[in-house]
Formats: sequence, structure tokens, C-alpha cells
Amino acid sequence: GYASPALATIAGVAQVVVFDADGVTAHDPGDGTELWHAPWPGQTQHTSQPVVLPGDRVYQSSGYGVGGTLFEIVRSPDGAWTVETLWSSRDLKAKFTNVVHRDGFLYGLDDGILACVDLDTGKRRWKGGRYGHGQVILADDVLVVQSEKGFVALVEASPDGYRELGRVDALDGKTWNHPALSGRRLLVRNDREAARIDLPPR
Repeated sequence: GYASPALATIAGVAQVVVFDADGVTAHDPGDGTELWHAPWPGQTQHTSQPVVLPGDRVYQSSGYGVGGTLFEIVRSPDGAWTVETLWSSRDLKAKFTNVVHRDGFLYGLDDGILACVDLDTGKRRWKGGRYGHGQVILADDVLVVQSEKGFVALVEASPDGYRELGRVDALDGKTWNHPALSGRRLLVRNDREAARIDLPPR
């Protein structure tokens, strides 16, 4: 898989969570021991990062028609780990994009179209805007969407409906890279160029 490992705390225990070729796995950061594992169906080109959520839950999604699953990670008093599937849904198939969470809702690119999914049920609230296989980050109550074609869009992070607030042409050519945000300064790049965009104050 292509997803990067991430340090997280689940059930009060620090662990490294990664979406690898076999599924979602957590390891002890000290010695690498596997703590728990959630098998995953479909292709092995896993790119989207696991989303660690309140309540010892982890959301994972992938493309190729698979969709997403919400897991609950449980640690028993004797230290044993178990993984329970709370729901699975094909309403958000994040192939390249990383999914973000805000106020009980998940946002990501569903095969290139921005979508909002209810975290409690896995049901889609809305879908709109064609951004290709780009990336999404959350800045307060705004989704910053780096499109595959290079432009950057700002979209309201609300379950009430899709509303694009504005967009700017930032890069030329295919852009799969993840943007970085420092204060109001947004940094974007692809394999040919980079740009800085100063986002408007909110």
C-alpha cells in the first residue's frame, strides 16, 4: 500500500496505524508488535489515510468500488484487542484523497466528486463538484480542495448541502500532491511547480 503510517492514541494506548496491503493495522511504536488488524477487501493500491475518530473508532475508505468502513477498536482488561465493524458503505470511495472529519460528518472525494457522509450511519448527505483525484484538508469550517487539474476550491464544511465558496487557478497539469496549510498560507505543488496562496480571513 501507499498510505503513510500515522501515530495515534486509541483506547489510551499510543500506536502506529497504517493502511497496508492487507488492511488497517496498528503496531506498538516501541517494538513494532501488531496490536490489531482489520482485513480489507479489494485492490491493494491503498492510498487514503485511516481517520482516527473519537470513541476509539477508525474510518477507512478506498476506491475501486469498495467504499468505506467504520471500525470500533476495543481493548479488554487483559490487554487483548478486538475490531468491530460498525458499518460499511459505498457512499464515499476515497481512492487518492484523505478523508476529513468535522462535527460528526466525513468529507472526501468519492471517485473525484466531493461528498459528505454521516458518521453515525454511513449514509451520504450530499455529493457535488468535480475535482478529480485531488486532496482535501479542513481549515476550521472550510474544506480546502486541491483538484487533480490544479485549481484550488474552498467549500463550506456543512452537512446541509454542497456550496463552493470560491476557487483559484493555482497549478498547471495533473496534481495529486497533498496541500499544506500554515495560518492563512496555503502551499500547493505538483511534479513541475509550486505555489503559495493566501486564503481570505474568516
